Amino acid sequence: MRTTHHRLPLLAAPAVLLLAGCAAGTPPEADPHDAGTSWSYEGAGSPERWGALADEYGTCGTGERQSPIDLPAARGGADLDLVGSGAVRGLTADNGHTVQFTADDGASTTVAGEELDLVQMHFHAGSEHTVDGEPADAEFHFVHADDRGALTVVGVLAERGAHNPAYESYLAGATAGAGRESTVDVEAMLPASRSFATYEGSLTTPPCTEGVRWIVLEDPIELGADQLADLEAAHVENARPVQPLGDRTVRHTL
Repeated sequence: MRTTHHRLPLLAAPAVLLLAGCAAGTPPEADPHDAGTSWSYEGAGSPERWGALADEYGTCGTGERQSPIDLPAARGGADLDLVGSGAVRGLTADNGHTVQFTADDGASTTVAGEELDLVQMHFHAGSEHTVDGEPADAEFHFVHADDRGALTVVGVLAERGAHNPAYESYLAGATAGAGRESTVDVEAMLPASRSFATYEGSLTTPPCTEGVRWIVLEDPIELGADQLADLEAAHVENARPVQPLGDRTVRHTL
């Protein structure tokens, strides 16, 4: 496990770190939601207007490799090779656009043999990525960075179903108001089957920086009705609409 970290803000920065609009010392998607210029999911600051809100948000309107996208139906290919570092402590707090868990230094996840720093995780309700045009009830983003600052985001779709104890600590933070210490276990929060779709995209919030590797697991997790209600009580309809795929290819292998 590495001891030197680059800190990103929420999903809003690229493979090459852009620190504008991020908390000091925190790398971007790591926390796009902390951007200084006002943006939102409705009204004058809504997604279709992000590109015109500030010069540094221009890519939101002109980028050709934007996220999220509509994904093809699950193909059930090879499972994602992912090994978490076990229970990870950090701070869960509402940043005005979502509830974000920011991992303590030292947290890591090994993805396809590459050790990555776990920077943060957050949620969108409903989901940002869709599958054959259909959104899920929610989507979680586990944001990672390599030692150059390049971002890999593991997306997990969630649907209403059985109560999910792996999300209890995070949800307790989501309903606490002020920030509170939480513990997450990335592996426990993923579905048992980990076939995936991957593509090159962007942060899904301003500044919409491109060069982000997306890995979206095909099988959704289940959350209890009460757990989804807790998320939606914090933020609902905080999802950017899907963006054109363009000339990109969605793959099922890294």
